[in-house]
Amino acid sequence: FGLVKKLFPALVVEEFTHADWREAEHAGELVGPIVQIQNEKLKIKNWTRLLRLPALARLNQSLHNLRQPAMDESLSPALAEKLYGPVLKTSVSRLENFAACPFRFLVHSGLRAEERKVFELDFREQGSFQHDVLKIFHEELTAAHKRWRDVSPAEARERVGRIAAGLMADYRDGLLRDSAQTQFTARMLAGALQDFIEVLVGWMRERYQFDPAEVELGFGDEGKVPAWELDLGGGRTVALRGRIDRVDLWREPGSDAAWCVVIDYKSSEKRLDPVLLEHGVQLQLLSYLNVLRHWPDPRALGLARLIPAGVFYVNLRGRDVSGGSRAELAGAMEARKEAYRHTGRFDAGVLAKLDASGADRGEQFNFRLKKDGTLYTNSTDAMPSSDFAGLLARVETQLREMGRRIFSGEAGVDPYRKGAETPCKFCDYAGVCRIDPWTHEYRVLRRQEVAGVDAGEE
Repeated sequence: FGLVKKLFPALVVEEFTHADWREAEHAGELVGPIVQIQNEKLKIKNWTRLLRLPALARLNQSLHNLRQPAMDESLSPALAEKLYGPVLKTSVSRLENFAACPFRFLVHSGLRAEERKVFELDFREQGSFQHDVLKIFHEELTAAHKRWRDVSPAEARERVGRIAAGLMADYRDGLLRDSAQTQFTARMLAGALQDFIEVLVGWMRERYQFDPAEVELGFGDEGKVPAWELDLGGGRTVALRGRIDRVDLWREPGSDAAWCVVIDYKSSEKRLDPVLLEHGVQLQLLSYLNVLRHWPDPRALGLARLIPAGVFYVNLRGRDVSGGSRAELAGAMEARKEAYRHTGRFDAGVLAKLDASGADRGEQFNFRLKKDGTLYTNSTDAMPSSDFAGLLARVETQLREMGRRIFSGEAGVDPYRKGAETPCKFCDYAGVCRIDPWTHEYRVLRRQEVAGVDAGEE
């Protein structure tokens, strides 16, 4: 009822007193008695004979299915191919939806249902605004034949502030000036971006050797990079398309190859979770790096080959940090650096290019070095080169396997659970999947046994 009221705010609620079922003129008027009978709270003489009527039989079966949905529902492979075509054109985020719950993928990518668009400054629009500001920042510097590191942190901060102020006026038909609240939010988003760019440019001038080469890099659908096509056999293919927030490169002088880093901007703190990664729920970052690794002709960047170096999430709003007092945090550059620390996975063999400071502890990235220069075993973000290459290969295998499962017709209502976390809380299709979150038996994600670690529920 709450969802209906939200869709139709002016809806007037009327009370209905159920009449005698024997006076019903339409099968729909018998919903109440049928529910009562299914709950064994109502006895009606000769009810079995009445159910032979086609209209009542269909209604009774529909109500039964609503109460006890068949969780093993699936499509036939032939129907799945008709629905998706022999080439499944999709994105990594949609495949993550499949890993979270196959039914969610079916409704979104198969039936193409979409949530109603509302003129409001939600988290998605806020993120888009910040992405657009950084895109213009990069384009302005590129047009001036400058790198990000060629401007001072103060100049970068001023430039981002100017770009944000100019964009606010007409952004999304006035979305950022719709009210005093949206105007305040826009100023807060711009201020966070200024803090971020000041810190990042400072890192580039001090330690980070990579340079941003592309922002909002599209692949597939006429993007600069072609779709990443995964052959599944049997004439079926998954063609992945999407957009990479930022690609940073480091190139040895005179070489036609470059190490590449994928940066994904987020509106809140996010980390790669080993369990979610293993079960296909967090594949986007590493899949994007695979897209670049498999780019058949990166000559658009003046290169013959791209070598994967790392993937990182960056919280554009800054992560909350602790301190002894407000005075310690207010305007403190060290606090800002902590707030914009990058998290992800990277090839430890490229550490000297990611952080050229020679420090034994990461400031921009998460790592710790022993006195002999080797990594501590709990430095999960930094991985030996062979392990990092293996991780990329496993992600490619996972994507192929999900493609095969989709074409096999898998489409059941089967959301995961990891601890108290489920994908249902923020699902746009919770109103149509028919499960009861209090009684549903969720698919529990477990950590597999790796290097002597026992498997267990997370």
